[in-house]
Amino acid sequence: MKKFSLKILYLTFLLIWSPLSLAEQYTSSLKIGFGSCIDEIKPQPIWHAVEKENLNDFFFVGDNIYGDMDSGVLSISNMASAYAKQEENFPHWLQNLKPLAIWDDHDYGLNDGGSEYSLKKEAQQLFLDFWKIDKQDDRYKREGIYFSETREIKDKKILLIGLDTRYFRSPLEGEKRNYQSTSDVSKTILGQQQWEWLERTFQNEADIIILASSIQILATNHGFEKWSNFPHEKERLLSLIKQFKKPVVLVSGDRHKAGIYKQDNLYELTSSSLNKPLPRWLVAVWDETDPLLLGKMHYDMNYGLISISSSGTINIDLKDEKGNILEAVEFDI
Repeated sequence: MKKFSLKILYLTFLLIWSPLSLAEQYTSSLKIGFGSCIDEIKPQPIWHAVEKENLNDFFFVGDNIYGDMDSGVLSISNMASAYAKQEENFPHWLQNLKPLAIWDDHDYGLNDGGSEYSLKKEAQQLFLDFWKIDKQDDRYKREGIYFSETREIKDKKILLIGLDTRYFRSPLEGEKRNYQSTSDVSKTILGQQQWEWLERTFQNEADIIILASSIQILATNHGFEKWSNFPHEKERLLSLIKQFKKPVVLVSGDRHKAGIYKQDNLYELTSSSLNKPLPRWLVAVWDETDPLLLGKMHYDMNYGLISISSSGTINIDLKDEKGNILEAVEFDI
């Protein structure tokens, strides 16, 4: 009886003196981590710094494994093995967060691949199973892995949107590493079904939208994959964002380099790579810039953070593998 009473007193002490209960943490602020391009074969030291952030969510923005093969042949079995290895790599605290995720080409199954990939249905099944998506989720019933979820901080609603830039995407024009903008307005990134869903989703009540795309949206000054390769699709997306008339923050990955971009009042956080940075020799000869880039590009391992306070202050941070700030932006809703 005495031991039982002591246990009750101890639990009461924790409840009273704990600095912040879980509920208070969630109602006072929301902190989401972001990252992309994480190779299951390479070490992942970055999780030590990310764990210290005490995140509410972590959002993987694509290339969450490297399971593709150029030919597509046997890539499904290769991806299944890659997912199994990645599950062993992820720390328990990260798995307990039940991370959010979209894919890019290397977990889709075909480098720079789009709608032409013949094994995309099988790849979708592997993706949904690995991320432990509820079997009743719409992603099990439709083509593509796009989704939305809502978070709340007191009286503010945050809408999280993950896009699928692979399943429906039309073929690219130009050569690899030198892709060109298309003038063919019939070509698409999202496909009609996903566009209709996105336009409906933007009508949901929200105070801010965080929109994740595996490929960059604002960047223009490089020859790799980006929304600017489909200018009519990019304009459609930017027009939809303007109609929302409330803050939207864009998040992307893919590039194995990182930075924060701004066009008018629209910010984009590109966070890449979690553990697969560009080789040093390549960085030395290829220092990329862009007229919309704030600060500079960063080439070492990195992760992104978006923090939203109950008062409406938004902080966008880009950090290195030690947790040091590389770039930072702050604004109010």
